[in-house]
Amino acid sequence: MTESSAPSSCDVIIVGAGPAGLTAATAAATAGAKTVVFERQNEIGYPIHTSGASWISDMREFDVPEHLYHPVDRAVFFSPTEELDISYPGASCVLDIRGVYQYLAERAIAAGATIALRHRVDQPLLDSGRVTGVGFRDHTGQANELRAPVTIDASGYSRTVSNRSGLAPEFHRYAFGAEYDLYAPNYPQDTAYFIMGSQLAPNGYAWLFARGKGRVRVGVGVIHPDTKSDPRTYLQRVIRMPQLANQLRGASPVEYHTGLFPSEPPAKRLWAPGLLLAGDSGAQGSTFIGEGIRFAMYAGRMAGEVAAKVSTQSEGSVKTLNDYDRQWHKQFGRDLDLSYFFNQRIAAFSDDRWDAVLKTLSQLSNKQILQLLRCEFTPQLFMGIATRVPSILAKGSRSLIKSALRRSKG
Repeated sequence: MTESSAPSSCDVIIVGAGPAGLTAATAAATAGAKTVVFERQNEIGYPIHTSGASWISDMREFDVPEHLYHPVDRAVFFSPTEELDISYPGASCVLDIRGVYQYLAERAIAAGATIALRHRVDQPLLDSGRVTGVGFRDHTGQANELRAPVTIDASGYSRTVSNRSGLAPEFHRYAFGAEYDLYAPNYPQDTAYFIMGSQLAPNGYAWLFARGKGRVRVGVGVIHPDTKSDPRTYLQRVIRMPQLANQLRGASPVEYHTGLFPSEPPAKRLWAPGLLLAGDSGAQGSTFIGEGIRFAMYAGRMAGEVAAKVSTQSEGSVKTLNDYDRQWHKQFGRDLDLSYFFNQRIAAFSDDRWDAVLKTLSQLSNKQILQLLRCEFTPQLFMGIATRVPSILAKGSRSLIKSALRRSKG
């Protein structure tokens, strides 16, 4: 299909060519479904709305080539008066966003999917409450429609189809991030920094993520409406931190990014007749640290597989649609519920509380800290934290740990 043409029919419509939509397209097309992906931008992977921090094991799970991500083996945490330095070789990475997204697009196309660039979906098509397709405008602005047995809303924060079909309302709590991608010849390319405190990232945190070849992403994210602060006004403060003077000596921006990330609990229901949610549109990311890409890819794969099955069933099967919901919540529901539970609390931490958190983290093993960052909130982790730091149960964190234990067992 050329950019100026539109398909006349298909089995699965996907709205959005991000990691959720493209992974869904590969899964659906591989299962034999005629799949069309609508993308409103002129190209895949641009503009960039994410820092691209992720995990090597998950990139391997999706066969992402190693040259498209940069390993980061060390993390340094700063609070107003404390510092913590840990290492975890072979675990985390920072993605070449454009490269990874275009690779996922190529894989979807190879599986048989069609991608329609510069095609903006305006509304869902409804028949007796069931989503039967979408109305869209092509690259010339011409209005058109496409119908299919199932539509996947992978449109991200806007969640256009699910919002306008009545499945999910607009997001009201969200992380707002701003970031420079710097060329920094003196920055250590094995290191990430996480910076907390009201002077640099109120109701959020700042970061520096090495991404290879002398490049580093420096950003600030805050949560609205918890704060009215604009993260863009804090970027220069982070860059001018005395602790980073040597690392950022001679650095200057090459790119500038902004993005929004849902900071609400995962959608309780990820489907409606004829419709599935995948990725940020379903709030299927970790609000604990604002990480979405790997979760979006898992959600997309699940949604694509289910969509292919639904497309062959008369009027679509409620049971099959609900299988997606059950599968997702079984694998990720507990951890993402806990992510939101923690997010609500740590977003309001004072500077003194952040100092106390870093002192506590310094008593944990690197493996335990890594589990926290990956949002692997098992009962064993929380019991191990309580065992390693007995005083935590005698401080203000006691109720937090006890609540986490109850939720992690649920």
